[in-house]
Amino acid sequence: MLKPLFGLGVFALVGAVRSGWFAEGDTFWQIQAGTEIRQQHTVFLTDTFSWSMAGRAWHPNSWLFDVLLSMAWTGAGSVGLALFTFCCVALVGVSVTFTARALGARTHVTTALLVVPLLLWLSARPQTLTYALLPVVVLLAGRLMEESGRRLALGLAALYLLLTLWVNLHLAALAAVPALAAGLAAALLTRRRSSGTPAATRRTPAAACGCMTAVAILGVVVLGCATSPFGFGALGSALATRDASTELIPEWAPLWRTSWMAVFTWAGAAIAVALAMAAWRRPHVPMFAASAGLLLLGGAEAARFSPMALVVAMPAAAAWASGVDWRGGPRTRRVAFFATGTAVGLVVALVVLIAVRLPSFGRPAPDTYPTDTTVQAIPDGCRVLNEYDDGGYLVLRRSADGVRVAMDGRNDVYGAALITRMLELTEGRPGALAELNRDSVRCLLLDPRRPLVAQARKAGWLTTATDSNRVLLLSPGSQSN
Repeated sequence: MLKPLFGLGVFALVGAVRSGWFAEGDTFWQIQAGTEIRQQHTVFLTDTFSWSMAGRAWHPNSWLFDVLLSMAWTGAGSVGLALFTFCCVALVGVSVTFTARALGARTHVTTALLVVPLLLWLSARPQTLTYALLPVVVLLAGRLMEESGRRLALGLAALYLLLTLWVNLHLAALAAVPALAAGLAAALLTRRRSSGTPAATRRTPAAACGCMTAVAILGVVVLGCATSPFGFGALGSALATRDASTELIPEWAPLWRTSWMAVFTWAGAAIAVALAMAAWRRPHVPMFAASAGLLLLGGAEAARFSPMALVVAMPAAAAWASGVDWRGGPRTRRVAFFATGTAVGLVVALVVLIAVRLPSFGRPAPDTYPTDTTVQAIPDGCRVLNEYDDGGYLVLRRSADGVRVAMDGRNDVYGAALITRMLELTEGRPGALAELNRDSVRCLLLDPRRPLVAQARKAGWLTTATDSNRVLLLSPGSQSN
């Protein structure tokens, strides 16, 4: 009983750490988007957050998650946001632990160690609930391959409801279609090989029944993914977000030009997939190994698939570890000793991080965002040229006062060209101040090291507020307006 609790406890500690340090700007604009959905009773919105795309029709790709996030914020402010984040991360732990137990895993040290490359991906973003739902979906689909009649029908209904919930929480549910296709193919292949009969068995009723079941499962998954306000247009929305993000955002970039964090996660996922392959003969493991393997290939093209591959492979990797006799020889005993020690060290490190970050519980990371004093110094109704990551926080804190941002994390709204243009303005390209004047931009909230800051000061822009991260400049004459 203690071993499953250890694996779950590690995720709970990660959730506590992430609840005390919000560094993703998307979290904040998603709160405001959820609030607009609740007020307008529709997911099809008109942009009121920015001056660069004001009035443009748009919709969030995680509308249900945004609504839940908004409810947590409305109900308890920063505390509600922190508790919601903790619950989302802990839910990933519940999912991984439950799935690992279902695969016959008896040890969770492996799971605890594989949390490390997943650490920075677990936050107050809809991706976290994707990581929670994905292993359960793979497990359910694998088990349905062994069912028939009423149990199969009930299972397919449950799978449909699960996919419907998931796709409305996050359009990343669409990744379940190719992942499960690979997993189901592996399950069928394993079933044929285990029969020990010639190739003619492919034409037997049992083989045909297995293929029909796999097709039914995939059909239900596709139908579930289409059961949202966007219907089959969900795929177009997801592709639009990808196209607008690939050149700008590391988590959408291919492996060879993404961040070190994404490369580290991909490497951890590759190890987990290899361990899952080593446990291929265990029941249902081929389903997990093949699904994770396909997602791993996707992670080479877009880094955001790497944590999905990791979270699917983790339970199967834990199942592999359970099949090894760690006391069978001096080498395995040493490996077990160091692995256990590393896992315990991870727990200690997480506890220390919780203590360090406790003062920032439910608040933005103080070393990343402008202070509340700086944000409140922005005049009501001002158009702001801001840093990309600050946009969401400004939307949450000041959009009700008419403050409008240049950009935030909604890449599908802005498009890569506009975001690139805004970033070039912050770098002080020739004519930047004149261009901002034509757009009636009167406020700059930027990193003080930006070249545009020095240009603006020379042109008479006045420093109104400053902190360790940002400086707020107002255009000449705007203070008297």
